[in-house]
Formats: sequence, C-alpha cells, structure tokens
Amino acid sequence: MSNALTKNVPAHIADRIRTRQESGKKSAVADAIVGSDGGGFPRISTRSSRYRLTEGGVETVIGPVLDVVIVGANPRVSKIFYAGQYVQGENAAPACASSDGLKPDDSVESPVAKACAACPHNALGSKILPSGAKSKMCADQRHMAVVAAADPSKVYGLTVPVSGMKSLREYFKELGTYGLSPEEVVTELGFDEEASYPKIVFKHKGYVPERVIELVDEISHHDSVKVATRQMQPSATLAAPTSAAPAIEEKAPVDDAYEEEEELAAAPAKPPKKKKPQVEPVKASDDLAANIAALFDS
Repeated sequence: MSNALTKNVPAHIADRIRTRQESGKKSAVADAIVGSDGGGFPRISTRSSRYRLTEGGVETVIGPVLDVVIVGANPRVSKIFYAGQYVQGENAAPACASSDGLKPDDSVESPVAKACAACPHNALGSKILPSGAKSKMCADQRHMAVVAAADPSKVYGLTVPVSGMKSLREYFKELGTYGLSPEEVVTELGFDEEASYPKIVFKHKGYVPERVIELVDEISHHDSVKVATRQMQPSATLAAPTSAAPAIEEKAPVDDAYEEEEELAAAPAKPPKKKKPQVEPVKASDDLAANIAALFDS
C-alpha cells in the first residue's frame, strides 16, 4: 500500500490533505478508531471467511474479498457476551451487548450488570485462553459503516471483532501517515490466510474519484451511518441516502464472530439446514465514480 500511496495520489486528494493539515481538522472516521492518540439494517457478515451482504433475511455471498468505502465508525469500543459455547458457522444471539461499551443496550432482556465497568465478564482474566493468556468473556468489537464500491446504494454495518481491531487501527494509522482519510480511499476487505478463522484484514485499493468525493462526504454524515454504527436507534421513517432503510427488530444485535484468536480454530462450519433465499449478486465494477454518480444523478 505504501508504494501506491506515495506515488499516485490524485491532485484532488492531495488538495484535501493539504487543506486538512493546514486547518488541523481530522477525519471523524479515522479519529473514531485511532483517537487523539495517534439485526435489522443492512449489514456485512463474515461467516465462513466469506463476505455476505445481508438485508431483510436475504443473504448475498460476495466472496473472500470485498471493496468498500468506509463512511463511519462508532468512536467507542462496543461489547458483546455469549453465554453458550461458540459453534463455528452458526449465528448465535448474544446474552448481553453494549454499543457504547458503558452499559448494556436497552434491548438486552437480562443484562449481566448495570454497567460494563462492573461486569465480571468484562474483567481481564475472566477467561483464560489455552495458551494461558488472560482474556475476557465479554469481547471487544468495533461497529463500522461502509458502502460497497460496486454498488454504493446502501450503507452497511460491518462489525470488526477484536481479532481484526489491530489490523484496522494500523491501516487507519498508515493512511494517516500519508495524510489520507478513510473516506477518500477504496478499501479492500480480506481475510488473513494464515488464520484458521475469519480474521479481517484491510488493504488500500485505490482512491475515490473527484466527481463523487462530495457525495461520499454527504453519505458519511447521514443518519443511516449512525444507525449502522449503532449510535442511533433505527426509525421506520429513516431514509438512507438513496433508498428507505428497513425497520429493525427490537432485540440485541447478532454478530457471527467470537473474539478469541486461539479458540476460533475449532470445529468446521455446519452445513445449513435449508437454503436461504437469494438475491441477484452485486455486479462487479471497477468504476466507482460511474456507479455513485449515476445513482445520485437519478
């Protein structure tokens, strides 16, 4: 990524970098992850090391890589706790979850504790890994908002488990080294080929074209991004930038990844009991500008 960043930065991106550096402003998306220190809505699943676009119970399998533009991030580390034994490949509902990492979500029926700081499952050492290292029964995770580069008509929620949080932070810091904002680049979501479980990795793939950069900025400030990053409750009347956002069920979010790297290499995924309804796959395209511009020009 470094070679591409140092050699081929377009003039319009370079101008934005210079303006941002002169004003001292930061990318809200990058700052949510890096910090000052250096359900029901559409979402992206990583089950069985395949990126899947899920909406309204319909799942579209994309594959082991997916090109996106990151348009939002929850500035706080979220929490999720599963009471039962993890079974790889299954979507298990959490026993407790916290979108802000401070207190259980209102949708949790039987929270373990009133505050995350007082929860015994959130204490380091509440879980011991096979290696003997101390961990936590309540896992950390990051809620992100992205649009697919091939079809940017919807904002999708992407949950990055703790196993991918280091990669995310390093990726954002590397972009920041060159003065780039995550909203200005196309990011390739992939998986670590050395890991025996779905470990997300991030790669710089290209730049958002000049004629659509303002549209991406507009999307990044839309309420659908706050819903996808779980900073706002969804509303039946909430409209996405290009289409109506579906209603969400009143229950805790379901995420399909546990946090422990050593323990995720367990049993192989179970075959599905029945075939899920399918929709037409997202069409591949290398022209992000044409896709977004045509969408918004209509």
